[in-house]
Amino acid sequence: MWVGALASTANAQVFMRSAPPAPALGMGDATVSYPQLGAGLGQEAVLGLGEGSAVWIGSMLPFSLVGWRVARLQAAWLSSKSDGFGLDLAYSGIEGYGEQRLRLLYGRRLSGTLLIGGSGDVLRVSAGEYGQATALTFGLGALANPIPSVWLGAQVYNPIQVELAGTPAPAALRIGASWQASAVFIASAEVEKDLERAAQVKVGMAYRPMETLAFYMGARGEPLRLSLGAEVRIGERVALASAVEWHPVLGITPALCLGWYRRGG
Repeated sequence: MWVGALASTANAQVFMRSAPPAPALGMGDATVSYPQLGAGLGQEAVLGLGEGSAVWIGSMLPFSLVGWRVARLQAAWLSSKSDGFGLDLAYSGIEGYGEQRLRLLYGRRLSGTLLIGGSGDVLRVSAGEYGQATALTFGLGALANPIPSVWLGAQVYNPIQVELAGTPAPAALRIGASWQASAVFIASAEVEKDLERAAQVKVGMAYRPMETLAFYMGARGEPLRLSLGAEVRIGERVALASAVEWHPVLGITPALCLGWYRRGG
């Protein structure tokens, strides 16, 4: 049954949801304005924050379906205190059908309150005996910090809506805001509009009561999906995070992520 439903979705639009790092999943994926690297590459401009370099390796099990394989690797490299480069590799597939994405990103701080970024993507789908298709697209992002505790974020992805074998790839606009109350607590909210789907509202929060421990909570919809997550730091540079998202019809999606961080480059 689920294979048939998935095939119907794929007929309308290729590229299923990539596996976000577990902290991002725990926050309902409300990361377009998240002003830190701890939730992965939520958008291109985050690479201009100058925090440091990082790597995230993770996977999730969509709706606990063992036949659906999803994995993602993200990496950020700080080239200076005002800019950085990123790499994003994603795979999602079932037997006989797979989707891969290679994404190169760059972000830069233009001023004390404004950061911008861009990305170039290679999208590829393979469907067994039906063959393969490849396409190129791009994305643009911006972060602004108009007042000390508030961040605004925006991203446009695949604005020209490229197609693979006659099927459109997602073309989305994301706009959001984050309130960084302190080093301990951040709350985020955003709206994502895909040209092929209704607008989706996402909200999330990150709470770090101590340097070695963090908790995440979030929601997105429609339909309403709730998520929870936690992260434990192991030493100064390694972190292990897990999260789970609940769908009212399809069930639980667990995720696991291993992160490595190096502050200041």
